[in-house]
Amino acid sequence: MDCTLDDNFTPASSAEFSELERRDVVFTSAGPVTIHRPFGRESKGDVLLLPGWSGPRTGPADALVFIATRLAENGWTATRLDLPGRGDAPASAPVDLDGMIAAASGGVSEFKSKRRVLLGICSGGNVALGAAPLKNCAVIDTVIAISTFPFQPARTQNFDRLRRWNNLKRYAAKALSPATWLRLIKGEINVDRVKKNVAATDATAGTRNLKDSARNIEKELQQWKGSALFIWGGGDEEAPPARTHYEKLHATGLGAPGRVRFHTVPGANHNFYGKAWREEMVAEILAFLEK
Repeated sequence: MDCTLDDNFTPASSAEFSELERRDVVFTSAGPVTIHRPFGRESKGDVLLLPGWSGPRTGPADALVFIATRLAENGWTATRLDLPGRGDAPASAPVDLDGMIAAASGGVSEFKSKRRVLLGICSGGNVALGAAPLKNCAVIDTVIAISTFPFQPARTQNFDRLRRWNNLKRYAAKALSPATWLRLIKGEINVDRVKKNVAATDATAGTRNLKDSARNIEKELQQWKGSALFIWGGGDEEAPPARTHYEKLHATGLGAPGRVRFHTVPGANHNFYGKAWREEMVAEILAFLEK
């Protein structure tokens, strides 16, 4: 797998500053990248943040912006990018999981620090985990996976059925809100995406499931001995079977002994919409990185 990107970084015309953070936008051949840097001090290392399957580099309800800002304020350089064909990133063909993994690995290869971390939310966590074992890419010593489900071959019919039911309940609750109908009238809601989420259907190109890697990633992860942090929300009904799955994978080899942690934020939903939930999530991330 080719893990290089032809990135010619061009500084953006402006940058944002705070007392603890400097934020720049740079433009590459793979699309714009937003970089959060600690202001006025040396960086502890680099963290690449990866959005979900169809989301932009801001993450759901700006979750990745929130995480990146907190990372920079605490001394880390946090980079947010759009995966191919998402957000502002170009794509010439339907992008599969392996293409996203290659893009993420290429982004990490640009890092110059000794600490290189991949952080992904939902399917972005699968991308991060898929990049971790690659030997011909930059060394990734830490992966943080938030609200991440098992890879496609490990999912069961019961898991997908539960996912469809949870999506249906969530959208039914939103349908009762006047604000939802106002957004629908304004054309602010992607109806096709809602249909896919309710049906919990996977992206396909012909008969091929784009979310299914050509590699046996979970088998490769059993040989990977880095550090990993898994975080789920206690209010996400799909989280318990996902956590059980990755705990079993850890027991059979994923990650170095004593360097893999599993955490559930009580009450939090899949995308961690509540500020208190996000604060606890970030506190766990920062504590894990410091260790």
